[in-house]
Amino acid sequence: MVRIMSQQENGFVADSILQGFDLNIPAQTEGYDGADQDGNDAANFVPRPHSTATAGASNLAEEDGEEICSQPVVPFVGMIFDDLEVAKQVYNDYAWKLGFGTRIGNTKYNTARGVPKDTILSRVFECVHTGKPAAECKNAAARSKEAAAKVKEATVDMTNIGEQKSRSKQAGSEMDVNESKQRNILLRCDCKAHMVVGKRNGLWSVTVFKEEHTHRMVKLAGRRRYYRSHRKVPEEDFQFLQTLHNQNITTAQIMGCLGSVRGGDPRTLGYVKRDVSNIRTMLREEVSHRDMSMVIEYFERRKAESPNFFYDTLVDSNNAVRGLFWVDGRTRALYPKYKDCVFFDTTFCTNKYNLPFAPIVGINNHTHTIVLGCALLPDETTETFKWVFERWMLAMNQMHPDHIMTDQDQAMATAIDKVFPNSIHRCCFYHVLHLARKKLGPNLGEGHPFADAFYSCIYGTDTIEEFEFCWQHMLRSFDMIENNHLNNMWKSRKTWAPVYFRKSFFPFTSTTGRSEGLNSYFKTLVRPSDSVWNFVQQYELCQNLMLDREDNAGFTMETTTAKLWGSYSIEKQALKFYTREVFDRFQKMVQSSTRFYPIHVEAEGLCFNLVPNQDLDVKTYRVAVNPEEGWYTCGCNMFEMCGLICPHIIRVMVHLNVQQIPGRYMLERWSAAATTHAPEPGTNTIRFGVPTTNTLKYNSLCRKMNQLASDACFDDDTYVAVSRIVDEANKVVATMLKAKGQV
Repeated sequence: MVRIMSQQENGFVADSILQGFDLNIPAQTEGYDGADQDGNDAANFVPRPHSTATAGASNLAEEDGEEICSQPVVPFVGMIFDDLEVAKQVYNDYAWKLGFGTRIGNTKYNTARGVPKDTILSRVFECVHTGKPAAECKNAAARSKEAAAKVKEATVDMTNIGEQKSRSKQAGSEMDVNESKQRNILLRCDCKAHMVVGKRNGLWSVTVFKEEHTHRMVKLAGRRRYYRSHRKVPEEDFQFLQTLHNQNITTAQIMGCLGSVRGGDPRTLGYVKRDVSNIRTMLREEVSHRDMSMVIEYFERRKAESPNFFYDTLVDSNNAVRGLFWVDGRTRALYPKYKDCVFFDTTFCTNKYNLPFAPIVGINNHTHTIVLGCALLPDETTETFKWVFERWMLAMNQMHPDHIMTDQDQAMATAIDKVFPNSIHRCCFYHVLHLARKKLGPNLGEGHPFADAFYSCIYGTDTIEEFEFCWQHMLRSFDMIENNHLNNMWKSRKTWAPVYFRKSFFPFTSTTGRSEGLNSYFKTLVRPSDSVWNFVQQYELCQNLMLDREDNAGFTMETTTAKLWGSYSIEKQALKFYTREVFDRFQKMVQSSTRFYPIHVEAEGLCFNLVPNQDLDVKTYRVAVNPEEGWYTCGCNMFEMCGLICPHIIRVMVHLNVQQIPGRYMLERWSAAATTHAPEPGTNTIRFGVPTTNTLKYNSLCRKMNQLASDACFDDDTYVAVSRIVDEANKVVATMLKAKGQV
């Protein structure tokens, strides 16, 4: 008597998100119902104790190029199993080697009194091709007749097919979502192959085993694996799949990654693409059922781990969450350094509810884009924008931004006027010009006289008086006084014309390109069908990537140096003070300063006209100097706009042999010191060597476990030892958590 012991299977272990998920359950698409359809009682089959299946399995293994040692156990009458699942696995392994699929046939339950209703006495495992072919033909004929009737009703006039639109694109028409898809039907070959197991004295034994099939075996392993009984997602693959799923990788790419891990070919996997798609659908459905609650729970955990984390919700009359705003503790600590200039814009198509994504964006000391706050909004009304700005100010201790740039949205502008009455609000210059080109058409075409006057008025004026005079002169000269769009531009000129912001801090930009660039990049991480929970996860990824970029810039500044362009002491001073990105900009200013020659102007105080060198078509600028007070002013206003002294001031300093740039012109927000006192993620640890947040603990343990697995996987003994240690560690962790009441 041979007894097959129960072993721990490597198959897919469902967690709470996939309870009851089993790839081996027959689907309607394969056309079988799980019953013994030939009508014969299992006891009528005559078993063969000495089977020829071993030879068949061996021949098939040789054809497939598989090793003979991988042959499964061939069932026989009298074989003993510890439990029913082991019996099922043995028969399924046998079926895999021969090239057929299995399913559960009849199951007999114990109906005696006092016995649980689900007590099984015997079960039949049979070939999936069981059943009468005649019944299949009858069903197929009925399906064909029904399909032909549908085709006849939907006859299309082919004479003008080129002029017809598809039904889903015709105005006023709707797609027929109830039309059923043509399904394939599994072949019924009246196959009698099956195995019957019964329970005796607490053990399961084979009482009947019939091996003859009435159909051809599927010899190719790549095709054989499509039988449902042979499709199973191992637990380790599921964990990897879930990780890839959370990163919004496509199903085809996930199959490629899993195939690479398993030897380089997705066809070697014990499951198919449809199984991965089904699992991803179930993961999404689980999230969709409690999407917003998962987000709120995550925010609460973040707040518990970091008290400076801030979030708030906008709820409707039914107490349903309609909007979200959140900002992390590190950003709140850095905000006072970077509140001098922020950008605000919205974008759509980032989540399945089409909630507008509204990041509040700033510029850090490396000139990188940073997120100073984030919101998901129900709409784009004045009241909603006002709610966002009020929540933002609540998080930032009512410190209003000095300068803010948006597009020309009127609701946004109204909210800014109410919440930030003292902030300088500027509209995106790009949007203004884009709308002007759209409204004025050919008048702004290349080479048109009006276009030359238009752009000269905007870019070629240095004072407000000069701009306003040129604008009115342009309208009169080209008879455009009655043009509605130009009149609207004139009325709103103080919100967009560059001349009105010559002394306002909008460093290195006149557009909301930073905010729009972040929105465009973020759309590469999310899809319109994503849940809010997935959106928040991808937002955290985006934040981490920004921190990684900042770390890289800090590392470069600490461990490398830049090559000096000249031998000026002010250049050396700038190299030590500025971050590398800002110093690169300053160095270009030093190079540009050589294009000018200072000419002393006889006037009150010390003044210089910066005259361009010969053959250079650039403007002349005036620089005023107060050597005693260390004041330098230039007509280009670059320091006021960007926080860096301009090439004209640099040229005057070199001319006057100034050895140090005055401190008032060295803004700390462009230096490494801007983030010196900022709290790093995971700092303020309570215990030495123990990360503060759960995420950091998880990441630390993953790194250690990955290294351990990498070292132990090359030897059987080390693998067994590490596996045993991990099992023991699981017991210890479970005991500790139970003692603390966390289980």
